[in-house]
Amino acid sequence: MTINHKGASIFYTDQGTGTPVILLHGFLENHQMWDQFLSVLCNQYRVICIDLLGHGFSESVGYVHSMEEMAGAVAAVTNQLGLKDIAIIGHSMGGYVGLAFAKAYPEFVSKLCLLNSTPEADDDTRKKLRSRANVMAKKQYEQLVRMSFINLFDKKATSAHKVEINEALEQALNTPVQGYIAANSGMKDRQDSSEFWKTTSITTGMILGKSDMLIDAHLQEQRYKRSTNFFSIIESGHMSHITNTTATLDTMLHFLSS
Repeated sequence: MTINHKGASIFYTDQGTGTPVILLHGFLENHQMWDQFLSVLCNQYRVICIDLLGHGFSESVGYVHSMEEMAGAVAAVTNQLGLKDIAIIGHSMGGYVGLAFAKAYPEFVSKLCLLNSTPEADDDTRKKLRSRANVMAKKQYEQLVRMSFINLFDKKATSAHKVEINEALEQALNTPVQGYIAANSGMKDRQDSSEFWKTTSITTGMILGKSDMLIDAHLQEQRYKRSTNFFSIIESGHMSHITNTTATLDTMLHFLSS
């Protein structure tokens, strides 16, 4: 299904019945990253998967998609569907968007889970890397996507999940250059949400990968476990839904029922 938001088409799926659960994909992903979870989740929940701006079947609205801009597109879907008491699970960038949505519309959110994500802003090193990537995206896009995507997996994971990784890579390569640059710019400039995370009355959760090369799970544990309602570190890297599908789904279900 699609709706119009600021002149752009926003794609989403809506399946199952019960408490609404919104699943937000990460950078260079789309709603299909959740396909392997839907048959189980839809038995208990109404599951809405949204393609974020410039990803999947959703169009862009500019060359910078702030996390607040993306959250606005999510809000357009939730308004269309009349959703309240929403549980949100966001993978990586989807977690940043979930945070922006929860900060803007806390009255509609009951639960928020960061999957391989963090409430923290980018540090200076990460910001510089994003700026360089945006320059490279204009000239060597396919090479950039292939390199950055493959670097998310260690050799063991690459060998064990070759088919799934290749499928996800093809999805990533289908992301338009504008979508890449706009989202990467939005992540670079996103606000730090650490204080919000520690003080919000929303039920919070973190599911992190023990060997995640982008999000240091144990550092996040030191900083946020005490202020997080549901905290779990599983055996996986940054792409937990690929490298440990079973544990990711089980832990998501535990969070939703907590």
